[in-house]
Amino acid sequence: MMIARTIDTASPRRLSRRGFLKGLAGTGLAGSASLATGMFPSTAEGAGVGGNTSVPSGRGASGNDGPLATLIDISACVGCGACVQACRERNAARYPEPRKPFPPMFPASVKAEDWSARRDTDDRLTPYNWLYIQNVTVQHGGQQVELNIPRRCLHCDNPPCANLCPWGAARREASGTVSIDADICLGGAKCRTVCPWQIPQRQTGVGLYLDLLPRYAGNGVMYKCDRCADVVARGSTPACIEACPNAVQSIGPRDAVIAQARRLAAERGGHLYGLDENGGTSTIYLSPVPFTDIQAALEAATTAAKPVSMQDGKQDGGQDTGKAPAQPAATLGPGRPHFRAVGDAMRGETMLAAALVTAPLAGAGAALLRVARGIGDMARADANDAGAPNASTTAGAPGTMGIPDAASPAHLRPVARWLWIACATVLGVTGMAQMPIAARYGIAAVPGLAWTADFHFTHLLHYGAAAVLLALSAWLAVRALAGPRIPRLFAPHRHPTPYRHPAPYHLTGGGTLRLWLVAALIVTGGMRVAKNLPGFDWGPTLTMYLDWTHLGLAGLLGMASLALALTGRSAWTAPVPASRSAARPAPPDHHHPEHPPRA
Repeated sequence: MMIARTIDTASPRRLSRRGFLKGLAGTGLAGSASLATGMFPSTAEGAGVGGNTSVPSGRGASGNDGPLATLIDISACVGCGACVQACRERNAARYPEPRKPFPPMFPASVKAEDWSARRDTDDRLTPYNWLYIQNVTVQHGGQQVELNIPRRCLHCDNPPCANLCPWGAARREASGTVSIDADICLGGAKCRTVCPWQIPQRQTGVGLYLDLLPRYAGNGVMYKCDRCADVVARGSTPACIEACPNAVQSIGPRDAVIAQARRLAAERGGHLYGLDENGGTSTIYLSPVPFTDIQAALEAATTAAKPVSMQDGKQDGGQDTGKAPAQPAATLGPGRPHFRAVGDAMRGETMLAAALVTAPLAGAGAALLRVARGIGDMARADANDAGAPNASTTAGAPGTMGIPDAASPAHLRPVARWLWIACATVLGVTGMAQMPIAARYGIAAVPGLAWTADFHFTHLLHYGAAAVLLALSAWLAVRALAGPRIPRLFAPHRHPTPYRHPAPYHLTGGGTLRLWLVAALIVTGGMRVAKNLPGFDWGPTLTMYLDWTHLGLAGLLGMASLALALTGRSAWTAPVPASRSAARPAPPDHHHPEHPPRA
Protein backbone atom coordinates (compact mmCIF):
# COMPACT_ATOMS: atom_id res chain seq x y z
CA MET A 1 0.00 0.00 0.00
CA MET A 2 1.36 3.41 -0.95
CA ILE A 3 2.14 5.72 1.95
CA ALA A 4 1.13 9.36 1.55
CA ARG A 5 3.85 11.71 0.44
CA THR A 6 4.49 15.40 0.93
CA ILE A 7 5.32 17.00 -2.39
CA ASP A 8 5.82 20.59 -3.40
CA THR A 9 2.70 21.42 -5.40
CA ALA A 10 4.31 24.11 -7.51
CA SER A 11 4.23 22.74 -11.02
CA PRO A 12 7.11 23.49 -13.39
CA ARG A 13 6.77 26.15 -16.03
CA ARG A 14 6.81 24.87 -19.59
CA LEU A 15 7.91 26.88 -22.58
CA SER A 16 5.28 26.86 -25.31
CA ARG A 17 6.13 26.66 -29.00
CA ARG A 18 4.84 30.18 -29.61
CA GLY A 19 6.77 31.49 -26.63
CA PHE A 20 9.91 29.77 -27.87
CA LEU A 21 9.62 31.28 -31.36
CA LYS A 22 9.07 34.74 -29.90
CA GLY A 23 12.01 34.26 -27.56
CA LEU A 24 14.19 32.98 -30.37
CA ALA A 25 13.44 36.09 -32.40
CA GLY A 26 13.81 38.67 -29.68
CA THR A 27 15.65 37.27 -26.70
CA GLY A 28 19.40 36.80 -26.25
CA LEU A 29 21.33 34.83 -23.68
CA ALA A 30 21.33 37.73 -21.24
CA GLY A 31 17.56 37.84 -21.19
CA SER A 32 17.19 34.11 -20.97
CA ALA A 33 18.41 34.00 -17.39
CA SER A 34 15.16 35.62 -16.29
CA LEU A 35 13.24 32.77 -17.92
CA ALA A 36 15.15 30.03 -16.11
CA THR A 37 12.76 27.80 -14.22
CA GLY A 38 13.06 25.43 -11.33
CA MET A 39 13.00 21.68 -11.56
CA PHE A 40 10.22 19.40 -10.41
CA PRO A 41 10.70 19.67 -6.64
CA SER A 42 9.28 16.63 -5.00
CA THR A 43 9.76 14.12 -2.26
CA ALA A 44 8.25 10.80 -1.46
CA GLU A 45 7.42 8.81 1.58
CA GLY A 46 8.06 5.11 1.54
CA ALA A 47 5.93 2.68 -0.41
CA GLY A 48 5.39 -1.01 -0.39
CA VAL A 49 7.81 -3.26 -2.26
CA GLY A 50 6.43 -6.43 -3.69
CA GLY A 51 3.35 -5.93 -1.55
CA ASN A 52 5.03 -6.68 1.77
CA THR A 53 7.90 -4.31 2.50
CA SER A 54 8.04 -0.54 2.90
CA VAL A 55 10.71 1.83 1.76
CA PRO A 56 11.92 4.11 4.57
CA SER A 57 10.13 7.41 4.75
CA GLY A 58 11.58 10.35 2.87
CA ARG A 59 12.57 13.70 4.34
CA GLY A 60 9.89 16.22 5.06
CA ALA A 61 11.13 19.40 3.39
CA SER A 62 9.61 19.95 -0.03
CA GLY A 63 11.75 20.67 -3.02
CA ASN A 64 15.11 19.84 -1.43
CA ASP A 65 14.91 16.11 -1.03
CA GLY A 66 17.00 15.10 -4.00
CA PRO A 67 16.05 12.68 -6.77
CA LEU A 68 13.42 10.00 -6.52
CA ALA A 69 13.90 6.41 -7.64
CA THR A 70 11.58 3.52 -8.37
CA LEU A 71 12.08 -0.09 -7.39
CA ILE A 72 10.47 -2.70 -9.66
CA ASP A 73 10.04 -6.15 -8.10
CA ILE A 74 9.83 -8.43 -11.13
CA SER A 75 8.76 -11.44 -9.08
CA ALA A 76 5.53 -9.68 -8.08
CA CYS A 77 4.43 -8.80 -11.62
CA VAL A 78 1.73 -11.04 -13.13
CA GLY A 79 1.62 -9.23 -16.48
CA CYS A 80 -1.96 -7.99 -16.08
CA GLY A 81 -1.18 -4.78 -17.99
CA ALA A 82 -2.96 -2.48 -15.53
CA CYS A 83 0.09 -0.21 -15.43
CA VAL A 84 0.20 0.04 -19.23
CA GLN A 85 -3.47 0.97 -19.45
CA ALA A 86 -3.16 3.50 -16.61
CA CYS A 87 -0.19 5.11 -18.34
CA ARG A 88 -2.18 5.44 -21.56
CA GLU A 89 -5.18 6.97 -19.81
CA ARG A 90 -3.10 9.41 -17.75
CA ASN A 91 -1.09 10.63 -20.77
CA ALA A 92 -3.68 10.37 -23.55
CA ALA A 93 -3.98 14.14 -23.85
CA ARG A 94 -0.24 14.40 -24.46
CA TYR A 95 -0.07 11.87 -27.29
CA PRO A 96 0.82 13.29 -30.72
CA GLU A 97 -1.79 14.20 -33.30
CA PRO A 98 0.21 14.36 -36.54
CA ARG A 99 -0.58 16.75 -39.33
CA LYS A 100 -1.01 14.89 -42.60
CA PRO A 101 0.11 14.62 -45.28
CA PHE A 102 3.63 14.83 -43.94
CA PRO A 103 5.87 17.47 -45.51
CA PRO A 104 8.22 15.95 -48.11
CA MET A 105 11.70 15.72 -46.64
CA PHE A 106 15.11 16.25 -48.19
CA PRO A 107 17.09 14.19 -48.88
CA ALA A 108 14.70 11.47 -49.98
CA SER A 109 16.50 8.92 -47.80
CA VAL A 110 14.96 10.57 -44.71
CA LYS A 111 11.87 8.55 -43.83
CA ALA A 112 8.87 9.43 -41.73
CA GLU A 113 8.05 7.47 -38.58
CA ASP A 114 4.30 7.22 -38.23
CA TRP A 115 2.66 5.30 -35.39
CA SER A 116 -0.68 7.09 -35.58
CA ALA A 117 -2.30 4.06 -37.29
CA ARG A 118 -0.95 1.71 -34.58
CA ARG A 119 -1.86 3.61 -31.45
CA ASP A 120 -3.07 0.42 -29.79
CA THR A 121 0.33 -1.29 -30.04
CA ASP A 122 1.30 -2.31 -26.52
CA ASP A 123 4.02 -4.93 -27.09
CA ARG A 124 6.82 -2.38 -27.45
CA LEU A 125 7.63 1.27 -26.79
CA THR A 126 6.06 3.73 -29.24
CA PRO A 127 5.13 7.42 -29.21
CA TYR A 128 1.72 6.23 -27.95
CA ASN A 129 2.95 3.55 -25.56
CA TRP A 130 5.58 4.67 -23.04
CA LEU A 131 5.44 1.48 -20.94
CA TYR A 132 5.02 -2.14 -21.93
CA ILE A 133 5.33 -5.59 -20.34
CA GLN A 134 8.25 -7.68 -21.58
CA ASN A 135 7.38 -11.39 -21.17
CA VAL A 136 10.22 -13.89 -21.08
CA THR A 137 10.73 -17.51 -20.04
CA VAL A 138 14.07 -18.18 -18.33
CA GLN A 139 15.73 -21.51 -17.51
CA HIS A 140 17.04 -21.16 -13.96
CA GLY A 141 17.90 -23.82 -11.39
CA GLY A 142 16.54 -26.56 -13.61
CA GLN A 143 13.15 -24.88 -13.83
CA GLN A 144 11.35 -22.60 -16.25
CA VAL A 145 10.64 -19.21 -14.72
CA GLU A 146 8.01 -16.99 -16.34
CA LEU A 147 8.82 -13.34 -15.87
CA ASN A 148 6.77 -10.24 -16.68
CA ILE A 149 8.91 -7.12 -16.73
CA PRO A 150 7.57 -3.55 -16.97
CA ARG A 151 9.87 -1.72 -19.40
CA ARG A 152 10.18 2.03 -19.80
CA CYS A 153 12.80 4.75 -19.48
CA LEU A 154 15.27 4.07 -16.66
CA HIS A 155 15.87 7.80 -15.96
CA CYS A 156 19.66 7.79 -15.78
CA ASP A 157 21.56 9.80 -13.19
CA ASN A 158 23.83 11.26 -15.88
CA PRO A 159 21.72 10.78 -19.01
CA PRO A 160 23.42 10.95 -22.42
CA CYS A 161 20.12 11.92 -24.04
CA ALA A 162 19.87 15.10 -21.95
CA ASN A 163 23.59 15.90 -22.02
CA LEU A 164 24.00 15.48 -25.76
CA CYS A 165 20.69 16.86 -27.03
CA PRO A 166 21.76 19.80 -29.25
CA TRP A 167 18.39 21.49 -28.93
CA GLY A 168 18.09 21.40 -25.14
CA ALA A 169 14.75 19.59 -25.34
CA ALA A 170 15.83 16.64 -23.20
CA ARG A 171 16.75 17.33 -19.60
CA ARG A 172 17.09 15.76 -16.18
CA GLU A 173 14.94 17.29 -13.49
CA ALA A 174 15.90 17.68 -9.84
CA SER A 175 13.45 14.87 -9.07
CA GLY A 176 15.62 12.48 -11.08
CA THR A 177 13.15 12.35 -13.95
CA VAL A 178 14.55 12.62 -17.48
CA SER A 179 12.00 14.29 -19.71
CA ILE A 180 11.64 15.56 -23.27
CA ASP A 181 9.85 18.85 -23.93
CA ALA A 182 7.54 18.11 -26.86
CA ASP A 183 7.08 21.84 -27.51
CA ILE A 184 10.68 22.38 -28.57
CA CYS A 185 11.89 18.93 -29.68
CA LEU A 186 12.77 18.71 -33.38
CA GLY A 187 12.78 14.92 -33.56
CA GLY A 188 16.41 14.55 -34.59
CA ALA A 189 16.50 11.26 -32.62
CA LYS A 190 20.00 11.84 -31.27
CA CYS A 191 18.59 11.03 -27.84
CA ARG A 192 17.60 7.59 -29.09
CA THR A 193 20.97 7.04 -30.74
CA VAL A 194 22.99 7.79 -27.60
CA CYS A 195 20.60 6.06 -25.19
CA PRO A 196 22.07 2.67 -24.22
CA TRP A 197 18.55 1.19 -24.43
CA GLN A 198 17.25 3.33 -27.34
CA ILE A 199 14.17 4.28 -25.34
CA PRO A 200 12.80 7.48 -27.01
CA GLN A 201 10.48 6.94 -29.98
CA ARG A 202 9.68 9.37 -32.79
CA GLN A 203 6.42 10.51 -34.37
CA THR A 204 6.62 12.50 -37.58
CA GLY A 205 4.25 15.33 -38.46
CA VAL A 206 4.13 17.07 -35.08
CA GLY A 207 6.19 19.63 -33.24
CA LEU A 208 8.26 22.71 -33.77
CA TYR A 209 9.98 21.55 -36.94
CA LEU A 210 6.74 22.15 -38.87
CA ASP A 211 7.10 25.87 -38.10
CA LEU A 212 10.77 26.06 -39.12
CA LEU A 213 12.20 24.10 -42.07
CA PRO A 214 10.11 20.92 -42.26
CA ARG A 215 11.62 19.89 -45.59
CA TYR A 216 15.26 20.30 -44.62
CA ALA A 217 15.55 19.85 -40.85
CA GLY A 218 13.64 18.00 -38.14
CA ASN A 219 11.35 15.01 -38.30
CA GLY A 220 8.77 15.26 -35.52
CA VAL A 221 9.00 14.81 -31.76
CA MET A 222 10.58 12.16 -29.53
CA TYR A 223 8.40 10.62 -26.81
CA LYS A 224 9.07 8.50 -23.74
CA CYS A 225 8.08 8.01 -20.12
CA ASP A 226 8.63 11.05 -17.91
CA ARG A 227 7.39 9.25 -14.78
CA CYS A 228 4.26 11.46 -14.76
CA ALA A 229 6.46 14.40 -13.76
CA ASP A 230 3.70 16.98 -13.99
CA VAL A 231 1.39 14.84 -11.85
CA VAL A 232 4.11 14.08 -9.30
CA ALA A 233 4.85 17.82 -9.05
CA ARG A 234 1.24 18.34 -7.95
CA GLY A 235 1.53 15.74 -5.22
CA SER A 236 0.14 12.66 -6.96
CA THR A 237 1.64 9.29 -7.80
CA PRO A 238 2.82 8.04 -11.21
CA ALA A 239 -0.09 6.30 -12.92
CA CYS A 240 1.66 2.94 -13.31
CA ILE A 241 2.49 2.74 -9.60
CA GLU A 242 -0.96 3.85 -8.52
CA ALA A 243 -2.79 1.35 -10.72
CA CYS A 244 -0.73 -1.79 -9.98
CA PRO A 245 -2.77 -4.30 -7.89
CA ASN A 246 0.37 -6.09 -6.66
CA ALA A 247 2.52 -3.08 -5.72
CA VAL A 248 5.19 -4.17 -8.19
CA GLN A 249 6.65 -0.68 -8.25
CA SER A 250 7.47 1.64 -5.37
CA ILE A 251 8.86 5.16 -5.41
CA GLY A 252 10.82 7.14 -2.84
CA PRO A 253 14.04 9.06 -2.19
CA ARG A 254 16.78 7.45 -4.25
CA ASP A 255 19.11 6.65 -1.35
CA ALA A 256 16.31 4.93 0.57
CA VAL A 257 15.17 2.96 -2.46
CA ILE A 258 18.71 1.78 -3.19
CA ALA A 259 19.21 0.72 0.41
CA GLN A 260 15.95 -1.20 0.36
CA ALA A 261 16.78 -2.84 -2.99
CA ARG A 262 20.12 -4.06 -1.69
CA ARG A 263 18.54 -5.39 1.49
CA LEU A 264 15.84 -7.27 -0.40
CA ALA A 265 18.35 -8.70 -2.87
CA ALA A 266 20.48 -9.95 0.02
CA GLU A 267 17.49 -11.47 1.83
CA ARG A 268 16.05 -13.20 -1.24
CA GLY A 269 19.24 -14.01 -3.09
CA GLY A 270 17.97 -11.71 -5.82
CA HIS A 271 19.69 -9.68 -8.50
CA LEU A 272 19.65 -5.94 -9.25
CA TYR A 273 19.75 -4.05 -12.52
CA GLY A 274 19.94 -0.28 -12.98
CA LEU A 275 21.99 0.40 -9.89
CA ASP A 276 25.29 0.76 -11.74
CA GLU A 277 24.22 0.59 -15.40
CA ASN A 278 25.22 3.68 -17.35
CA GLY A 279 26.69 5.14 -14.20
CA GLY A 280 23.49 4.64 -12.22
CA THR A 281 19.78 5.11 -12.91
CA SER A 282 16.64 6.01 -10.99
CA THR A 283 14.95 2.72 -11.92
CA ILE A 284 16.11 -0.38 -10.02
CA TYR A 285 14.94 -3.83 -11.10
CA LEU A 286 14.88 -6.65 -8.54
CA SER A 287 14.84 -10.12 -10.12
CA PRO A 288 14.84 -13.68 -8.75
CA VAL A 289 17.12 -14.79 -11.63
CA PRO A 290 20.34 -13.26 -12.97
CA PHE A 291 19.86 -10.61 -15.63
CA THR A 292 22.43 -12.36 -17.78
CA ASP A 293 19.99 -15.28 -17.96
CA ILE A 294 17.15 -12.90 -18.83
CA GLN A 295 19.24 -11.34 -21.60
CA ALA A 296 20.18 -14.77 -22.97
CA ALA A 297 16.51 -15.81 -23.05
CA LEU A 298 15.56 -12.58 -24.85
CA GLU A 299 18.30 -13.10 -27.42
CA ALA A 300 17.18 -16.69 -28.02
CA ALA A 301 13.58 -15.56 -28.48
CA THR A 302 14.72 -12.85 -30.88
CA THR A 303 16.62 -15.35 -32.99
CA ALA A 304 13.61 -17.66 -33.11
CA ALA A 305 11.33 -14.79 -34.16
CA LYS A 306 13.69 -13.48 -36.84
CA PRO A 307 11.32 -13.93 -39.80
CA VAL A 308 8.62 -11.96 -37.99
CA SER A 309 10.98 -9.27 -36.74
CA MET A 310 12.16 -8.63 -40.28
CA GLN A 311 8.61 -7.55 -41.10
CA ASP A 312 8.06 -5.48 -37.99
CA GLY A 313 7.83 -1.70 -38.25
CA LYS A 314 11.24 -0.21 -38.88
CA GLN A 315 12.84 2.00 -36.23
CA ASP A 316 13.23 4.73 -38.77
CA GLY A 317 10.04 3.39 -40.02
CA GLY A 318 8.48 4.46 -43.30
CA GLN A 319 4.88 5.48 -43.32
CA ASP A 320 3.71 1.87 -43.62
CA THR A 321 4.65 1.18 -40.00
CA GLY A 322 0.99 0.99 -39.07
CA LYS A 323 0.46 -2.01 -41.37
CA ALA A 324 3.30 -4.19 -40.05
CA PRO A 325 2.52 -7.35 -38.06
CA ALA A 326 3.23 -7.43 -34.36
CA GLN A 327 6.45 -8.91 -33.00
CA PRO A 328 6.45 -11.06 -29.83
CA ALA A 329 7.10 -8.97 -26.71
CA ALA A 330 9.69 -11.51 -25.54
CA THR A 331 12.14 -10.33 -28.21
CA LEU A 332 14.71 -7.57 -28.58
CA GLY A 333 14.73 -4.88 -31.23
CA PRO A 334 13.41 -1.37 -31.87
CA GLY A 335 11.31 -0.27 -28.90
CA ARG A 336 12.23 -3.43 -26.97
CA PRO A 337 15.17 -2.68 -24.67
CA HIS A 338 17.78 -5.20 -23.55
CA PHE A 339 19.19 -6.19 -20.15
CA ARG A 340 22.89 -6.16 -21.04
CA ALA A 341 25.48 -4.69 -18.71
CA VAL A 342 26.00 -1.04 -19.67
CA GLY A 343 29.05 1.06 -18.82
CA ASP A 344 28.89 4.75 -17.99
CA ALA A 345 28.44 6.36 -21.41
CA MET A 346 29.31 9.83 -20.08
CA ARG A 347 32.38 8.81 -18.04
CA GLY A 348 34.82 10.04 -20.68
CA GLU A 349 33.08 13.41 -20.93
CA THR A 350 33.14 13.80 -17.15
CA MET A 351 36.87 13.10 -17.03
CA LEU A 352 37.60 15.50 -19.89
CA ALA A 353 35.60 18.18 -18.13
CA ALA A 354 38.37 18.26 -15.53
CA ALA A 355 40.89 18.64 -18.35
CA LEU A 356 38.95 21.65 -19.64
CA VAL A 357 39.25 23.27 -16.24
CA THR A 358 42.98 22.63 -15.87
CA ALA A 359 43.90 23.37 -19.51
CA PRO A 360 43.98 27.19 -19.23
CA LEU A 361 45.84 26.90 -15.94
CA ALA A 362 48.43 24.71 -17.61
CA GLY A 363 48.78 27.11 -20.53
CA ALA A 364 49.15 30.14 -18.28
CA GLY A 365 51.58 28.25 -16.06
CA ALA A 366 53.76 27.33 -19.03
CA ALA A 367 53.88 30.95 -20.15
CA LEU A 368 54.68 32.18 -16.64
CA LEU A 369 57.53 29.67 -16.39
CA ARG A 370 58.85 31.12 -19.63
CA VAL A 371 58.57 34.60 -18.12
CA ALA A 372 60.50 33.57 -15.02
CA ARG A 373 63.18 31.85 -17.06
CA GLY A 374 63.41 34.83 -19.39
CA ILE A 375 63.88 37.25 -16.52
CA GLY A 376 66.76 35.16 -15.24
CA ASP A 377 68.32 35.01 -18.73
CA MET A 378 68.06 38.77 -19.12
CA ALA A 379 69.63 39.39 -15.72
CA ARG A 380 72.62 37.21 -16.63
CA ALA A 381 72.91 38.78 -20.08
CA ASP A 382 72.86 42.29 -18.61
CA ALA A 383 75.54 41.33 -16.11
CA ASN A 384 77.74 39.99 -18.93
CA ASP A 385 77.17 43.10 -21.03
CA ALA A 386 78.06 45.35 -18.11
CA GLY A 387 81.39 43.57 -17.71
CA ALA A 388 82.36 44.10 -21.38
CA PRO A 389 83.48 47.72 -21.94
CA ASN A 390 81.97 49.49 -24.96
CA ALA A 391 80.21 46.29 -25.95
CA SER A 392 76.87 48.03 -26.05
CA THR A 393 78.01 51.26 -27.67
CA THR A 394 79.03 49.75 -30.97
CA ALA A 395 76.16 49.07 -33.35
CA GLY A 396 76.14 45.50 -34.40
CA ALA A 397 78.92 44.51 -32.05
CA PRO A 398 78.92 40.87 -31.00
CA GLY A 399 77.34 40.25 -27.64
CA THR A 400 74.67 42.92 -27.86
CA MET A 401 71.03 41.97 -27.66
CA GLY A 402 68.79 42.82 -30.59
CA ILE A 403 65.35 41.53 -31.26
CA PRO A 404 62.89 41.92 -34.06
CA ASP A 405 59.27 42.62 -33.37
CA ALA A 406 58.75 39.13 -31.98
CA ALA A 407 56.49 40.04 -29.09
CA SER A 408 53.71 41.13 -31.43
CA PRO A 409 50.93 38.69 -32.32
CA ALA A 410 51.92 39.19 -35.93
CA HIS A 411 55.03 37.14 -35.19
CA LEU A 412 53.46 34.16 -33.47
CA ARG A 413 55.45 31.02 -33.82
CA PRO A 414 54.18 28.86 -36.68
CA VAL A 415 53.52 25.92 -34.34
CA ALA A 416 51.14 27.98 -32.19
CA ARG A 417 49.40 29.42 -35.24
CA TRP A 418 48.85 26.08 -36.92
CA LEU A 419 47.81 24.51 -33.63
CA TRP A 420 45.18 27.21 -33.25
CA ILE A 421 43.88 26.59 -36.78
CA ALA A 422 43.86 22.82 -36.26
CA CYS A 423 41.94 23.06 -32.98
CA ALA A 424 39.42 25.49 -34.44
CA THR A 425 38.89 23.18 -37.41
CA VAL A 426 38.41 20.11 -35.21
CA LEU A 427 35.97 22.01 -33.02
CA GLY A 428 33.97 23.11 -36.04
CA VAL A 429 33.84 19.65 -37.60
CA THR A 430 33.03 17.80 -34.37
CA GLY A 431 30.49 20.44 -33.38
CA MET A 432 28.68 19.97 -36.69
CA ALA A 433 28.98 16.18 -36.43
CA GLN A 434 27.15 16.25 -33.11
CA MET A 435 24.08 17.71 -34.80
CA PRO A 436 21.55 15.15 -36.09
CA ILE A 437 21.39 17.14 -39.31
CA ALA A 438 24.94 15.96 -40.08
CA ALA A 439 23.76 12.37 -40.16
CA ARG A 440 20.70 13.39 -42.15
CA TYR A 441 22.81 14.81 -44.96
CA GLY A 442 25.22 11.89 -45.05
CA ILE A 443 28.38 13.55 -43.77
CA ALA A 444 29.43 10.23 -42.25
CA ALA A 445 29.19 8.66 -45.72
CA VAL A 446 31.98 10.91 -47.01
CA PRO A 447 35.23 8.90 -47.29
CA GLY A 448 37.33 9.48 -44.20
CA LEU A 449 34.45 10.92 -42.14
CA ALA A 450 32.77 7.70 -41.00
CA TRP A 451 33.92 8.47 -37.45
CA THR A 452 31.55 11.47 -37.33
CA ALA A 453 28.62 9.05 -36.99
CA ASP A 454 29.74 8.19 -33.42
CA PHE A 455 28.23 10.92 -31.25
CA HIS A 456 30.21 9.89 -28.16
CA PHE A 457 33.54 9.90 -30.02
CA THR A 458 32.91 13.27 -31.65
CA HIS A 459 31.89 14.67 -28.27
CA LEU A 460 35.11 13.44 -26.65
CA LEU A 461 37.15 14.82 -29.54
CA HIS A 462 35.33 18.14 -29.19
CA TYR A 463 36.27 18.27 -25.51
CA GLY A 464 39.89 17.35 -26.27
CA ALA A 465 40.29 20.05 -28.94
CA ALA A 466 38.66 22.58 -26.62
CA ALA A 467 41.14 21.71 -23.86
CA VAL A 468 44.11 22.25 -26.20
CA LEU A 469 42.63 25.51 -27.48
CA LEU A 470 42.03 26.79 -23.95
CA ALA A 471 45.61 25.99 -22.95
CA LEU A 472 46.91 27.75 -26.07
CA SER A 473 44.64 30.75 -25.46
CA ALA A 474 45.93 31.12 -21.91
CA TRP A 475 49.54 30.84 -23.14
CA LEU A 476 48.91 33.51 -25.81
CA ALA A 477 47.15 35.77 -23.32
CA VAL A 478 50.10 35.74 -20.92
CA ARG A 479 52.45 36.21 -23.86
CA ALA A 480 50.48 39.21 -25.11
CA LEU A 481 50.45 40.80 -21.66
CA ALA A 482 54.10 40.14 -20.85
CA GLY A 483 55.56 40.75 -24.31
CA PRO A 484 55.05 44.53 -24.54
CA ARG A 485 56.31 45.00 -21.01
CA ILE A 486 59.32 42.70 -21.22
CA PRO A 487 59.92 42.50 -24.99
CA ARG A 488 62.91 40.21 -24.84
CA LEU A 489 61.08 37.39 -23.06
CA PHE A 490 59.57 35.88 -26.16
CA ALA A 491 62.38 36.60 -28.63
CA PRO A 492 63.12 33.43 -30.61
CA HIS A 493 66.89 34.07 -30.65
CA ARG A 494 69.59 36.67 -30.16
CA HIS A 495 70.57 39.02 -32.96
CA PRO A 496 73.91 40.79 -33.50
CA THR A 497 72.10 44.12 -33.94
CA PRO A 498 71.29 46.89 -31.47
CA TYR A 499 68.15 46.44 -29.44
CA ARG A 500 65.08 48.31 -30.57
CA HIS A 501 61.66 48.60 -29.01
CA PRO A 502 58.93 46.70 -30.81
CA ALA A 503 56.60 48.67 -33.00
CA PRO A 504 53.13 49.02 -31.43
CA TYR A 505 50.38 46.78 -32.75
CA HIS A 506 46.63 46.99 -32.37
CA LEU A 507 43.70 44.66 -32.98
CA THR A 508 42.00 45.08 -36.32
CA GLY A 509 38.23 45.34 -36.56
CA GLY A 510 38.06 41.72 -37.68
CA GLY A 511 40.40 40.68 -34.90
CA THR A 512 38.28 42.45 -32.29
CA LEU A 513 35.11 40.82 -33.60
CA ARG A 514 36.63 37.34 -33.55
CA LEU A 515 38.19 37.90 -30.12
CA TRP A 516 34.78 38.73 -28.63
CA LEU A 517 33.18 35.76 -30.38
CA VAL A 518 35.89 33.40 -29.10
CA ALA A 519 35.51 34.78 -25.58
CA ALA A 520 31.73 34.30 -25.71
CA LEU A 521 32.19 30.77 -27.05
CA ILE A 522 34.52 29.94 -24.17
CA VAL A 523 31.99 31.24 -21.64
CA THR A 524 28.98 29.44 -23.13
CA GLY A 525 31.03 26.31 -23.78
CA GLY A 526 32.20 26.29 -20.18
CA MET A 527 28.61 26.62 -18.97
CA ARG A 528 27.59 23.80 -21.31
CA VAL A 529 30.34 21.55 -19.94
CA ALA A 530 29.25 22.34 -16.39
CA LYS A 531 25.68 21.39 -17.31
CA ASN A 532 26.89 17.97 -18.44
CA LEU A 533 28.47 17.19 -15.08
CA PRO A 534 26.58 14.76 -12.82
CA GLY A 535 24.25 16.49 -10.42
CA PHE A 536 24.48 19.91 -12.10
CA ASP A 537 21.84 21.69 -14.15
CA TRP A 538 21.14 25.24 -15.29
CA GLY A 539 17.42 24.68 -15.61
CA PRO A 540 15.56 23.73 -18.81
CA THR A 541 14.96 27.20 -20.29
CA LEU A 542 18.44 28.57 -19.68
CA THR A 543 19.92 25.31 -20.97
CA MET A 544 17.98 25.63 -24.21
CA TYR A 545 19.09 29.24 -24.79
CA LEU A 546 22.61 28.34 -23.74
CA ASP A 547 22.81 25.54 -26.31
CA TRP A 548 21.60 27.67 -29.13
CA THR A 549 23.63 30.72 -28.16
CA HIS A 550 26.75 28.53 -28.28
CA LEU A 551 25.78 27.12 -31.68
CA GLY A 552 24.91 30.57 -32.99
CA LEU A 553 28.22 32.04 -31.84
CA ALA A 554 30.10 29.19 -33.52
CA GLY A 555 28.23 29.86 -36.75
CA LEU A 556 28.93 33.59 -36.56
CA LEU A 557 32.63 32.98 -35.93
CA GLY A 558 32.83 30.66 -38.91
CA MET A 559 31.04 33.10 -41.22
CA ALA A 560 33.09 36.05 -39.98
CA SER A 561 36.37 34.19 -40.46
CA LEU A 562 35.37 33.10 -43.97
CA ALA A 563 34.27 36.59 -44.97
CA LEU A 564 37.47 38.18 -43.66
CA ALA A 565 39.60 35.56 -45.43
CA LEU A 566 37.82 36.09 -48.74
CA THR A 567 38.26 39.87 -48.50
CA GLY A 568 41.93 39.65 -47.55
CA ARG A 569 41.41 41.01 -44.03
CA SER A 570 42.11 37.88 -42.02
CA ALA A 571 44.88 39.44 -39.90
CA TRP A 572 44.03 39.79 -36.23
CA THR A 573 46.49 42.65 -35.64
CA ALA A 574 48.11 45.45 -37.63
CA PRO A 575 50.91 47.95 -36.89
CA VAL A 576 49.82 51.25 -35.39
CA PRO A 577 50.21 53.95 -38.09
CA ALA A 578 53.39 56.00 -37.76
CA SER A 579 51.42 59.21 -37.20
CA ARG A 580 49.59 57.71 -34.25
CA SER A 581 52.63 56.09 -32.70
CA ALA A 582 54.70 59.27 -33.10
CA ALA A 583 52.06 61.30 -31.30
CA ARG A 584 52.45 59.17 -28.20
CA PRO A 585 55.08 60.39 -25.70
CA ALA A 586 58.02 58.03 -25.43
CA PRO A 587 58.34 56.33 -22.06
CA PRO A 588 61.20 57.53 -19.87
CA ASP A 589 64.36 55.49 -20.39
CA HIS A 590 67.09 55.78 -17.79
CA HIS A 591 69.28 53.19 -19.46
CA HIS A 592 71.94 53.52 -22.07
CA PRO A 593 70.23 54.41 -25.39
CA GLU A 594 71.48 51.25 -27.07
CA HIS A 595 71.25 48.94 -24.10
CA PRO A 596 67.99 47.09 -23.40
CA PRO A 597 66.36 48.00 -20.08
CA ARG A 598 66.64 45.61 -17.21
CA ALA A 599 63.51 43.63 -16.28
